[in-house]
Amino acid sequence: MERDPRYKAVKILIEGKHITEFKEIFTHVPKTIMAHDLGTNNNRMTRLIANVDQFTLGELYKISDLLDVDYKTIFTLAHTQHFGNDKRGGKKNLNRQF
Repeated sequence: MERDPRYKAVKILIEGKHITEFKEIFTHVPKTIMAHDLGTNNNRMTRLIANVDQFTLGELYKISDLLDVDYKTIFTLAHTQHFGNDKRGGKKNLNRQF
């Protein structure tokens, strides 16, 4: 499988600290492309981008592989998005309405 060339651009942006939250990846790579490469559908990908805490570890590892970026970097992007700019990593209000 040939990788989408936009993944390389995202890698450069991540390494240059121009992308600081997970969702920013998708201003450069369409979510449909990544969803296909992860083997999931567009609706689920949309949900995961908004709620990064719902990604599986396996999916985050695969994303790091697609982007050719260290997996810890992808986890950090997801963590930053999930907790906002709270550097302490405190707990976010997890009260959700279903």
